[in-house]
Amino acid sequence: MKLHISIVLGLIAGLIFSLSWYLMARSIGFYSVSVYFYIYFVKLGLILLGVFLSVILIKRKNGGFLEFKSALQTGMIYAVIFAVVVALFNFIYYRYISPDTMDFFVAEAKKHGEIVLKLKDADLIKFMDAERTRLDSFTVIILPILFWGLIISLLAGAILQKKKAVLIHEN
Repeated sequence: MKLHISIVLGLIAGLIFSLSWYLMARSIGFYSVSVYFYIYFVKLGLILLGVFLSVILIKRKNGGFLEFKSALQTGMIYAVIFAVVVALFNFIYYRYISPDTMDFFVAEAKKHGEIVLKLKDADLIKFMDAERTRLDSFTVIILPILFWGLIISLLAGAILQKKKAVLIHEN
């Protein structure tokens, strides 16, 4: 069974992202906010590169022709696969690789909630739960990737589409 090029590229990009995140966290520090700043740009770069590369390869496979719909579909397949791999790595990262990282960031959020936001009791607990959910939620990980994947797929389709000319023969 031959996999769609977008699936293969999405898996490769997901692995590159996961390895990048781990290596950055290991070198900069698991508790460093800088890791999340840099990894965000890695994620955007992989979405941009992967969607355009997927669309270009599909266009080449189709002999230089590409329908807008096909470009959109190709880019979104890539984005979905990439998002799932990133979400799975996020789960593995916070559960097994560095489980205390989430506790550290929730504790930092608690300090911020108490000092800056002046939250008390129930409001502080809700705030801390929201922070934990933000770090651990598949939805929070997947939706931004799908959003940027859609935007970039639309852009790639608009730029790279090339329809076959229709010839009309008169008798």
